[in-house]
Amino acid sequence: MTIEVTGMLHTGYRIGTDGDQVDTIVEFYKKVFQLDIDPNRPHIPTIPGAWIQLPESQIKPQVHLFVADGVSPAARSQQEDPTRTHVALAVKDLAAAKAHLQDLGVEYWEFGGLVGTAQVFFEDPAGNMLELQEEP
Repeated sequence: MTIEVTGMLHTGYRIGTDGDQVDTIVEFYKKVFQLDIDPNRPHIPTIPGAWIQLPESQIKPQVHLFVADGVSPAARSQQEDPTRTHVALAVKDLAAAKAHLQDLGVEYWEFGGLVGTAQVFFEDPAGNMLELQEEP
């Protein structure tokens, strides 16, 4: 018998130990992706934080498992390592997404040819890595 998986619910990130940073991180995701905070998040006494809403998508989420120890051979540096823990999001127009990141002053780096389409990576203010790829 196996566990029947019907979808991916969320990706969780640690954002440090300073609860004051929550608003900064939420604002980052609002500005970059125009998301809203989930007002229905229950109070979790030992885990302060926030939930944000991602748009519905026809793309089926996947879990990518990377065999890597330390900096991977694919990396350009410790920071620019595509095997770091991250969430990957599909976007309609990668060029427009890059322009939006530039307008916001968000530094990003690109990898091309790893798996077909170009990939753009960047970090949120807490250092969590995100990846963008154009929808197929």
